[in-house]
Amino acid sequence: MATRPASRSSGRLPAAKTRARPRPIGLAALRGFESSARLLSFTLAAGELSLTQSSISRQVSALERQLGKKLFTRRTRALELTDAGARLFATVKAALAGIDRTVGEIRGVGGPPRVTLTTYASFASLWLVPRLPEFQRAHAGIDIRIDASDRMVDINAEGLDIAIRWLPPGLSVPSDAHLVTEEETNVALSPRLVASSGVELRSPTDLDKLPLLAMDESVPSTPYSSWGKWCEFVGIPPLDGAARLYFTYVDQSVQAAVRGQGVALVRTPFLDDLVAGGDLVTPFPHLRMPTGYRYFVMVNRDRARLPHVAAFRDWLVAEFARGPHRLT
Repeated sequence: MATRPASRSSGRLPAAKTRARPRPIGLAALRGFESSARLLSFTLAAGELSLTQSSISRQVSALERQLGKKLFTRRTRALELTDAGARLFATVKAALAGIDRTVGEIRGVGGPPRVTLTTYASFASLWLVPRLPEFQRAHAGIDIRIDASDRMVDINAEGLDIAIRWLPPGLSVPSDAHLVTEEETNVALSPRLVASSGVELRSPTDLDKLPLLAMDESVPSTPYSSWGKWCEFVGIPPLDGAARLYFTYVDQSVQAAVRGQGVALVRTPFLDDLVAGGDLVTPFPHLRMPTGYRYFVMVNRDRARLPHVAAFRDWLVAEFARGPHRLT
């Protein structure tokens, strides 16, 4: 009996075995999770996203069930990220920032390019903002947005373009950070105070006859630029001053000095601008004390080649190199 020839089949290849996809998670809850993790509050996250607190809580609970891990430790009126929550937050924050940035650029097609810069508030008000009209005259088609706060942000993760950082001694910085100046501080006061006080400042010890403006001890930079540190640098006993007024923000101290309320230790680069503009004088110009603090310009690596970002970065670096700014 003849054997039956093997079937040629219909020409179709056997179905390939496919690996089952890991069970995906719902993406809708990620926005609520990111806001809750950043603010460490379901209530604040709800306000930010215009949802109810219970809605945010349900989103996060659903996400935890899908992951099989707790993302938050829930305490009385407080949230704390678990290790799993911290890992997820770092990734989600960066992903949402990239999505939001791209969506903003797509929506803004045809509109002016925008540079978003972050720096601390005193630097923005004393140094950056007075200079911006010059940049805008030269680059009229570029919008500038300043995020001025004392919160140190990750510009790559949060989708910002440029940061101006004022960093203490010994702190490591990224290799692509551009050092633009090293800080010094010196005695400065208003010409009005010189005239009204009648005090002749022949030597640093004469400063004891005037009110001294000082930074509060709680300010992290104070140990590097305090009156005690400057007196030690100059080689004189500590000054008591006719009175002392303490501040927690650099710009408050500088503005008080400009108003003639006392003598301040003013830092560069603010010092040079204010002396050049006639708002302050330095009775001992050769006694400039290095504080160890440095200024860096840092650029988002993903944004550095955009023409408007590169133009603003180059302008910033040039402004630091140019030196004192005289308001016109």
